[in-house]
Amino acid sequence: MYKLGYACVILSFMLVGCGGGGTGETSPANQEAPAAKDLSAVKTSLNAIAESGVVDSSFFGIPESLEEAGKPELAEEAKKLGSMTNPKQIKDAAKKLADKL
Repeated sequence: MYKLGYACVILSFMLVGCGGGGTGETSPANQEAPAAKDLSAVKTSLNAIAESGVVDSSFFGIPESLEEAGKPELAEEAKKLGSMTNPKQIKDAAKKLADKL
């Protein structure tokens, strides 16, 4: 009979755990800061566009990446770049945008 009681107690500790008495809330010191978005790939793509003067498939996703990185004003400039057709304007705009990163 005692063995059954000990088995039940051990089983309940295995299932529930000791708990530690905490509230489950973390303190601000334990919280990690969100990782900064790496924009090196965006800058590389913009430099390639600035060299070629053509908005190609490497452009897709650049405005979204800039918005996710917390740079909405640069995202707007990138959207304008995406609608350009003149190669000279594309080169100038892509170079300016890459320099801002």
